[in-house]
Amino acid sequence: MRAIVCCLLLFLCIGCEANFLHEQRITVSLQEAHPWGEASHRPLWHTLVYTNGEGLRSTIHLTEGQNTITLAVPRDSLTVLCAYPLSYLHPYGGFYHPGGNDSVTLTQEQGELAKLLLDSYQFNPEAVEHINATYLGEEVGDASLLDGNTLVISLLNGEGIPPDLEHYGKLEAIVRDIPAGYWVPERISQQPFWSRWGEDYSLELEGGLQRFLNREAALCLSLYADLKKGEYLSSLSKAPPW
Repeated sequence: MRAIVCCLLLFLCIGCEANFLHEQRITVSLQEAHPWGEASHRPLWHTLVYTNGEGLRSTIHLTEGQNTITLAVPRDSLTVLCAYPLSYLHPYGGFYHPGGNDSVTLTQEQGELAKLLLDSYQFNPEAVEHINATYLGEEVGDASLLDGNTLVISLLNGEGIPPDLEHYGKLEAIVRDIPAGYWVPERISQQPFWSRWGEDYSLELEGGLQRFLNREAALCLSLYADLKKGEYLSSLSKAPPW
């Protein structure tokens, strides 16, 4: 019996040491208040998705108002993290680099680049895991204003940042015939606006889908901007509950 107990203890010790050698515990936090949470005086819940070093992505639900979590991530590769408010809104993003700070703050500024890398992880995990995301972010700038598909394809092929990578300006959109009220953007980089019946409003759109919430009318204005084509689509729907 004593021999069996000793073997079990030895096995546990070896397992703990193996985890320590291959994993790093990091603290992930959300410090930026979401505009919709501030407008409604109620925090949002999030779905946290991150690369796990095995070619797959792990998902964790963060409850309403939960802003911090501790994770075990691969010690020797880049970990890409995205927290999606209400599971699908514009993400907060961040990165853990091997040997880097074990406290990672997710921000909307890094959200678009993190989403690009997270979405492409399944196609070439090794390429993504060896990217220097800090350098990449400094070189490409605002990922919501560039040709993301071209960038990702080049990175996955091991070719780095393409020298002819296209950057675009924001797209002007004229919004008309929407209900009156105060419309709050999901993106911190955009501004809220008041609408009145019969008036047109000019908005500057970044690439992709972006939403504006009218809390009082329980409505959501969604606009999808294709910066390459210089076109946008808009739709009005019920606001998401939370």
